[in-house]
Amino acid sequence: MNNWLKSVLSVGAMVATLSGCATPNAGVEIQGEIWFKERIALPSDAVLTVQVKDVSLMDAPAVVIAELERSDVTTPAPFQFMIPADQFEQGHTYAIGAKISLGDKLMFINTQSYPIDVGSQAPMSILVQKVGR
Repeated sequence: MNNWLKSVLSVGAMVATLSGCATPNAGVEIQGEIWFKERIALPSDAVLTVQVKDVSLMDAPAVVIAELERSDVTTPAPFQFMIPADQFEQGHTYAIGAKISLGDKLMFINTQSYPIDVGSQAPMSILVQKVGR
């Protein structure tokens, strides 16, 4: 079992244990997978970055609420966030942003918006598109 999978399983076990102690609605779970259409193997040092963003303000940069990074990227690549419910403000709009980079070069990025429904636990499917050279 690779190290990344061990980490995910241990975090999942910890979240399951803690969620049994938490009050209802104490956290918002956001999960899904990032995928790309190309049938290629990415270099082992490519990095996937997934962000939960507050995109409420049109003329201002999005505010990143949570972020995860991982290497050894495959498609599909699962992601999961457990964020305290009080981090989400009533009337604000939230979305997932994803990209795959190699060093300082952007390889893939999502080109459409993926809004988050904080009341849903349905998995999200985020398509990242290859960046032209």
